[in-house]
Amino acid sequence: MDEDKKQPPRPIKPMVSKGGIALKGECTVAGDKSISHRALMFGSQVIGTTKIYGLLEGEDVLCTAEALRSLGVTISREHDKWTVIGVGVGGLCESLDVLDMGNSGTSTRLLMGLVTPYNFTTFFTGDDSLKSRPMARVITPLTQIGAQFQARDGNRLPLALKGTDTPLPINYTLPVASAQVKSAILLAGLNIPGITTIIEKEATRDHTENMLEYFGFNVQRQRLDDGSLSISVTGQPHQKLANYEIFVPADPSSAAFLAVAALICPDSDLLIRNICVNPLRIGLFTTLKEMGAKIEFLNERKIAGEPVADIHIKYSQLKAVTVPASRAPSMIDEYPILAVAAAFAKGETKMLGLSELRVKESDRLNAVLSALTACGVSARAEGDDLYVKGSPKIKGGATVTTNFDHRIAMAFLVMGMASTEPVTVDDATAIATSFPNFSDLCNSLGARISAPRPTHPSNPSPIVVAIDGPAASGKGTLARRLAEHLNLEYLDTGSLYRAVGMKVIYAGKDPSNLTDAMEAARTIDIEDLANPRLRQERIGQAASIVSAFPEVRSALLEFQREFARKSALSGRGAVLDGRDIGTVVCPDANFKFFITATLFARAKRRHKELQGQGIEVVFDSVLEDLRERDERDEKRAIAPLRPADDAYIIDSSKLDASEVFKKSNDLINKTIKNTSS
Repeated sequence: MDEDKKQPPRPIKPMVSKGGIALKGECTVAGDKSISHRALMFGSQVIGTTKIYGLLEGEDVLCTAEALRSLGVTISREHDKWTVIGVGVGGLCESLDVLDMGNSGTSTRLLMGLVTPYNFTTFFTGDDSLKSRPMARVITPLTQIGAQFQARDGNRLPLALKGTDTPLPINYTLPVASAQVKSAILLAGLNIPGITTIIEKEATRDHTENMLEYFGFNVQRQRLDDGSLSISVTGQPHQKLANYEIFVPADPSSAAFLAVAALICPDSDLLIRNICVNPLRIGLFTTLKEMGAKIEFLNERKIAGEPVADIHIKYSQLKAVTVPASRAPSMIDEYPILAVAAAFAKGETKMLGLSELRVKESDRLNAVLSALTACGVSARAEGDDLYVKGSPKIKGGATVTTNFDHRIAMAFLVMGMASTEPVTVDDATAIATSFPNFSDLCNSLGARISAPRPTHPSNPSPIVVAIDGPAASGKGTLARRLAEHLNLEYLDTGSLYRAVGMKVIYAGKDPSNLTDAMEAARTIDIEDLANPRLRQERIGQAASIVSAFPEVRSALLEFQREFARKSALSGRGAVLDGRDIGTVVCPDANFKFFITATLFARAKRRHKELQGQGIEVVFDSVLEDLRERDERDEKRAIAPLRPADDAYIIDSSKLDASEVFKKSNDLINKTIKNTSS
């Protein structure tokens, strides 16, 4: 492990949020992150197949999936279903590579527990944020079980964990409330002979215990005389072949941002469906109700051992409260957004006992305090307590430093929805770790979150970039990177037909009926392209049907042209990629790129991409599929695939994505510089 090896600079993505809006409608959010991690891990420990629906596909959970694959677990994804073929307790194998856990502390700590009772060495690393977080609290009990660690100063990543084939069951009292440490010990305990016990003085989220019970493992919970809770698991069970299904409920920590946004934006009325309302996860909603929030839990039910409900929220006049330290474990991730709610409440809200916030993705306590102050809020910290004095009007108008913390970024984008001046976050990239479609979903409900207008002196005017090329040439990857780098709007043209199919299906109409298909094609908007329903198999089938109508294709052609035109007029500019973008859709684009590559190179990329998604496919079949698509595209009677006369042609056969991006970006910058000089 070379901890001094330089990593390429991470792309920065500032975002700005403007107020003067109300959030209205209904929605759901992505699957619960805690349950998603555990569904993958416990699915790996049974003998049989586990099908998981609604898994959060944020970067943190994807790191868990990839790490488990490295440890010998077969995990695949098909549409909205993930399949885990379990190896059983004791069935993991040594990873050939270092496990890169990205930004996920949960993945890291839980997987440390999982590999402790194995006589091999596992190497863990992560991004700069994760490398800064101490691991001592999980290293201590795992060392008692028999693991050996070699880590950086302060017990930080990168580290090596040498497991043991003679693990010892332990009786461990948690010194601080931590569901991650508890879960790491219980995961280790599955493969330890005898009974492993944890004592909790303060209750922490119990998804691990619930899932142990759901998968049939022997877990016991007992309330002790002093009020603490004993949780025990019997290790190395006799296992039989069994298959399971898990429907992951929506994440209450993600729903918290939408809920607070609705509470502080006048006239808002929002329904968020299918939220996990485990009593150990809803401390924020309890607190908000104490503050006078109009919040109702509707349609309460249980799914796979977890309580679930729909949550109805209306704009409310909030009042200050004191939040006791004992509530922190049930809402530790929600304090940044609670601080935003407190900023709009009457009086001074006191949040006590927040020491745990200092060892999150950033020192969240200081980060929240700094951001509040920058936005004109009267706030102070005394020790581990935070005091926020509310006001009906918050100025905003600041740029908030996020320190690559997803919850800081989302919390202060929410503040911008209700402040008198826009709030900018310096980098929203980390939001993808837990809530990939956050801004798109908020905007579909009425919010106004966008990238700031370009301010670079070499690019004072909006531009339109058109990117075309054959399948698997890398045009989509280039389009997304250019849009992010240049702060341009991006249109995913590949989702247009799916959006039409979705509109038809969810209106209860017939995709094979031209009238129904045309009505849908005329009414799709940019928010539809971010709808998670687009991935459903039936939506894909409907898309294939509606795409056969020339009238639908014509309507979508106009949609694309109008998107480019409006983006230019708004001062933002845009990037579009897809079929005939440079020759038919945007013939007047400022920049046109035609990205190509040899058939063999493109087939290798597509084959690797499919394997990365857990889809088993033969290389020769991928090669033949692309060959047939090329022939169809080149022989089309109308607009056969070809580069525009004034397009830059880039052969990516021997270039990686970063090299294609650099070449394209250099061409744009050079042209703009020459034009302006």
